[in-house]
Amino acid sequence: MTGQKHSNNTDNLNDLIEKRCCYCEFAAPIRETTGYICNKKGVVPYNFSCKKFVFDPLKLSPLLPAKPLRFSVEDFQL
Repeated sequence: MTGQKHSNNTDNLNDLIEKRCCYCEFAAPIRETTGYICNKKGVVPYNFSCKKFVFDPLKLSPLLPAKPLRFSVEDFQL
């Protein structure tokens, strides 16, 4: 290659996602608290972030699906 950085889908998501430990590959939640245990920094709050942040897409909660729209026959008449 000619000096170009190889990118993947998570590179684009890293720019869009707010960098917080709750979305980081290196962090795991601590039960019954809002803290996280980080492989790099130890115990940290859920909204903490450091330069070692790597987005883990599996930690992102999906949005609720949209409710289906209900149409009548009159909606499609000219």
